[in-house]
Amino acid sequence: MNLLKNPNFDEGHEHQDNIPEIVVPKHWYLYWIDKEVFPGGGAVAYRPESVVWNIQNAPPHERPIFFLSGDYCWKVFKASAPVYYAATQVVSGLTPGAQYRFNAQVYPDIVTGHADGKKVRPGDMWAAEARAGWSAPDTPWPRAEDGDVAWSKWFNMHNQNFVFGEYNDVWVEFEAPAGGEVRVWVECKAKWGFENNWFMDAFSLEQIGEAPQPPTPPVEPPSPVSPGGERGAPRKQYARTYVLLPESISPEMAQVALKVAHKHQATVGFSPDDAGIGDLDSRRVICIDPEKIGTGIDQVWYDIYYPGVVFTSITSTSSAAELEEQLKALF
Repeated sequence: MNLLKNPNFDEGHEHQDNIPEIVVPKHWYLYWIDKEVFPGGGAVAYRPESVVWNIQNAPPHERPIFFLSGDYCWKVFKASAPVYYAATQVVSGLTPGAQYRFNAQVYPDIVTGHADGKKVRPGDMWAAEARAGWSAPDTPWPRAEDGDVAWSKWFNMHNQNFVFGEYNDVWVEFEAPAGGEVRVWVECKAKWGFENNWFMDAFSLEQIGEAPQPPTPPVEPPSPVSPGGERGAPRKQYARTYVLLPESISPEMAQVALKVAHKHQATVGFSPDDAGIGDLDSRRVICIDPEKIGTGIDQVWYDIYYPGVVFTSITSTSSAAELEEQLKALF
């Protein structure tokens, strides 16, 4: 499920901060460098223009090139000057501890000129780059620095993960923090004063991994019995068989265990300690799927904490019928 708001830019747009030349998709915000030389820039950068472009206004031959989904794409551009901008959105509803991937599809249409009716691309592999990042929701844009944003590495021609004249995946993966709210970022820069046109479409933020589950607590050893006490002594001796079930057993499997135990007047329960306790001469535990009950439930465990118990286990039961057959064989 895509957690971004307006990820394909088809759900409306507006003038940001009442600036006529800056139109952005709703739920997105645009930052830029203006009248400064950014680190690695070849000249002074200026504020770009931004439009949310309707496919109906595009030449027919450009529609399959720049529009990946829906009727709109986002175009940020500046001719004859370097450009550095960042697009961002705050997203909530993430599962703390789960793994997520933010992916921005970016098309660097960087043009140095035209020859024979075709666009000429830069020969400089550093001419245009992009990166993705994430941060706390109230993090300010660090203005071409790393700041408090966890950035990906730069996507560029040098790293062989970026190509001029086609869409590129620019992405970052992260673990959602407590609170489940983050700010996602994508930064794009073009260092020279070429025709610097950036197209963007079909962004996504999706969960790619579950949050880690807390470990199963170990079975606690029983409290020691006070010396000389008579608690737990039976009225008279009898042979007890205890069918020990895991808490996660299905109702169907539990019914089968009860059925067999009822026929043989055996005890059924979920506690390893209840299964072993008692001053009885004959105590037998039949444990179903011991690996699902806790760590160390086996004959050795009972020898340590409840000496005299005879331990038997049933594992790898794939069906209720198979469980019933194996239980019957032990009585």
